[in-house]
Amino acid sequence: MRRNAPRLAGHVCLLTAALGLTVPAMAGTATAGPARTARAVAAALPQVRSVRLPIRGTFRGPSENIAVTGTLDVSVITVPNAAGGGTAQIISSLDDTSGTGDPSRGAYDLVGAHRDSLPFSAAATTTLKVKPLFLLLSPLVPPNPIVPPNPVRPVTVSVTVDSTGVIGAVTATVGDPAP
Repeated sequence: MRRNAPRLAGHVCLLTAALGLTVPAMAGTATAGPARTARAVAAALPQVRSVRLPIRGTFRGPSENIAVTGTLDVSVITVPNAAGGGTAQIISSLDDTSGTGDPSRGAYDLVGAHRDSLPFSAAATTTLKVKPLFLLLSPLVPPNPIVPPNPVRPVTVSVTVDSTGVIGAVTATVGDPAP
């Protein structure tokens, strides 16, 4: 019986394949969904864009104004819905960013990364604005568990996304942007 099992399995597979070829398809008419153009298919795919932006400006810190210089890495990922619109993830990360206090002339370091998820419109181009949360470290106070770094939102990141998820301009400003 054991020797016949592989042969029997082969016969069953052949019989199943033969029946699949000879059984007529279900009666009735099939209706196709709306035709999708290559542009619609491409627009429905996730879009990704990464930029490295120099940042420079002044913001109000916990105890004084701080002039900041450095680099902000921004990655934007859009996932469009079939009907338009969708969700955008904006990932912001500081790189070699420092600041100088006014009037103390104290040195500060800014570190961190932040992720925001926002919806974008199916009707028109949307400008998404986020204020990522970073940490402000002061070398004047030695780091220890009692004195944590200050969380700050000194940067505003703006991203334009059209209704199909295509990513346009990506900018960053330090301080409060003009409305």
